[in-house]
Amino acid sequence: MNVLQTRSLTLAALALFCVTVTYWVVTLTSRQTAPLPAAAATCTPSVEQAATIFGGQLERQANSDVHLFGILALQNGAAAIVSYGGEPAKAVSIGSALAQNVKLSEVRARSIIIERKGGGKSEIFLPQVPPGPTIYVR
Repeated sequence: MNVLQTRSLTLAALALFCVTVTYWVVTLTSRQTAPLPAAAATCTPSVEQAATIFGGQLERQANSDVHLFGILALQNGAAAIVSYGGEPAKAVSIGSALAQNVKLSEVRARSIIIERKGGGKSEIFLPQVPPGPTIYVR
């Protein structure tokens, strides 16, 4: 590279630097807008839900009566090992009733979906596996 090319490259870099600095100085100093007004709340949050932010518990949990112990993959579908309302655990296939007005509607890899009579669906997850050795049975 000769001296003329070096000087013209340096001059182009200096011009680019000056344009960049000028742009940011003009942009940052010309903003004279008022702050935006705060958004109005559309719904009132419940006190129980707000308490969960700080570690509180909801007083009523919809799925506290359903306990999932395991999931079975069968040839013709799937089933789950579920206990409802403190009863002993039993295997329940998809579409079968867990109790009156509650049925098993879907089985997933780590959870199940139950459907209550009013059309409300809720998901119940398998409990976390404790650390330690795990036994697999075939």
